Amino acid sequence: MTHKPTTARRALLTGAVAGLAGATTLTAAGSAAAAPAAAPDRFDVKAHGAVGDGATDDTAAVQAALDAAAAAGGGTVYFPVGKYLVKPTPDRPALALKGDGIRLAGAGAKAATLVKGGDGILLRMSGSGPAYSTGATHRRYCAIENLGFNGNRKTGLLLELYYNNNSYFRDVFMSSNNDMCVDAVEFWDSRFYNLVIEDSTGTTGSTTQPNIWLRNASSATEGAWGHSKDNINQIHFIGCRLEAFGTGALWIGQGAVTLNNPNGVYLTDCKFETSRMRGGPHLKADAGCKHVYATNIYCYAGDFAEGTPATARNIISWAASSSALENVVIANRDKATVNAGVALYSGPGSTAVLRNVVGLYGTAPTGTHLYYEQSSTGDFRVENSYGTLGAQATGTIPVKNAPNPPLRLVPGPVTDASFTRQPLDGTMAVDSVNKRLYIRVGGKWLWSALNA
Repeated sequence: MTHKPTTARRALLTGAVAGLAGATTLTAAGSAAAAPAAAPDRFDVKAHGAVGDGATDDTAAVQAALDAAAAAGGGTVYFPVGKYLVKPTPDRPALALKGDGIRLAGAGAKAATLVKGGDGILLRMSGSGPAYSTGATHRRYCAIENLGFNGNRKTGLLLELYYNNNSYFRDVFMSSNNDMCVDAVEFWDSRFYNLVIEDSTGTTGSTTQPNIWLRNASSATEGAWGHSKDNINQIHFIGCRLEAFGTGALWIGQGAVTLNNPNGVYLTDCKFETSRMRGGPHLKADAGCKHVYATNIYCYAGDFAEGTPATARNIISWAASSSALENVVIANRDKATVNAGVALYSGPGSTAVLRNVVGLYGTAPTGTHLYYEQSSTGDFRVENSYGTLGAQATGTIPVKNAPNPPLRLVPGPVTDASFTRQPLDGTMAVDSVNKRLYIRVGGKWLWSALNA
């Protein structure tokens, strides 16, 4: 359709101009108005030859669009509705980003899908090597939005994030991968919003390949691809959903190198649910991590994968220092899938913090809701954390605990007027002058003398 100037459209709407179907609209100068040119920073994969029928090999065409964006210094690579078959090989990913500032955008997370046509990595979004705090050799300022990744029951990653920073991922749907989906090493300052991963698990026989693994080095070998002495830091997961996994949902770990701690990982409003368990915990933060904060988390353990021994598992393994696990529900139904709801460790000089971590169990844990790791040497702050069935805690119950919140000190007898607002019954305070402990009962302040 020929585009009409705004003034012509307004006139047509008011009846002042009666246009003929198919007539060319003229500009004020009398020349035909040209259709707007394609945006110079937008690269449609179909314009580069992709078919998107799920059968044609679109590897070269999609890579050509990615390369064109890289050559232009960045831009949006657009995927219209379709299924784009791309084929990796054992020594080459199907697709790779070769420049910074590139955004992959689809017509919708289930409307536009990259489909893996063989074993191997679907998309490499990695830099060229370790950068050790500078980021100079990282892949940077890239994004993926409204796009699907289908593993097609093949092995290999869906998304490789080695040496990457300042990237974001929004409304991405990943499915049907027989391997980890996202692996990240030396990955900084990035965000995941509404990432959904379904029906993906580790390779045959594996029990240690979660859907997402954030880690420092998995090897001490300097310069080895995907290995680094630098760390994972400042990564956010917001409103993400991981379901039908077998070997864990999200793990955060230090790996073999101990020079830097993974730190600053934040999980908010996330769901980890499966009835196909065959491996490690749903959520894991190991003792090499610090500043990991998880809140509003739902973990469901419904059943085991077919052919897997029905061995109950720890659902959350929590050992990060200077961290907190809060507002968590751990649930099962009619199967003994849970060994411990949370296996809890506190290291030297650290305080393990759990608040409102509740087990809504249809079947009691084979162990207990909380298991205190015997090697713990740090402090604990555990508040309103309990299971609805079974024993509450076992392991080495801590004898060292973080201090309680201090009571209000009042220089004289305690009354309601000692507080900004009227306190509830059960509130306590200390008369620091007369050395008395006060407690409010039935609206009255009762006291007992403290030992000198």
